[in-house]
Amino acid sequence: MSENPKTIKVVDRRLFTADGEVREDVNAETAAPEAPAAAAPAAEAAVPQAPAEPPAATSPAFLALLDMLAQTGLVYLEGVPDAAGRRQPNVAGARQIVDALLAIREKTRGKLSFEENDALEGILGELQLVFTRLAAGPRPKGPVPPPAARRG
Repeated sequence: MSENPKTIKVVDRRLFTADGEVREDVNAETAAPEAPAAAAPAAEAAVPQAPAEPPAATSPAFLALLDMLAQTGLVYLEGVPDAAGRRQPNVAGARQIVDALLAIREKTRGKLSFEENDALEGILGELQLVFTRLAAGPRPKGPVPPPAARRG
């Protein structure tokens, strides 16, 4: 067996030094590709490319919309007290909110940021769980004893 020593080369690919400064070789790498970029427009004109979509950013307006729908769904599920103080859940209204959130999830699939997708899935999951329990109706608490025999 021949003993050829194999050399291992370790390349530091971090962009910054321990002090937070940009490394020297990173500056050289980023400066070099700028020169060929001038010749690139002629090549790009010959071959049309699909426009690259920018990365999805978290939209506060979208998160506010999800929050509004979640609150409305919970109001429907908890019920609004009537004049006597009894709460009657609005199952049909809650179903509309859940269906709207399902439609939003379907139409925005792959276009949301992680935070937006996480919020949507969390809200939808919780509302569906409560809705399913409410729509199933009250569970019996155990075996019902037979009625007492009447005397007399």
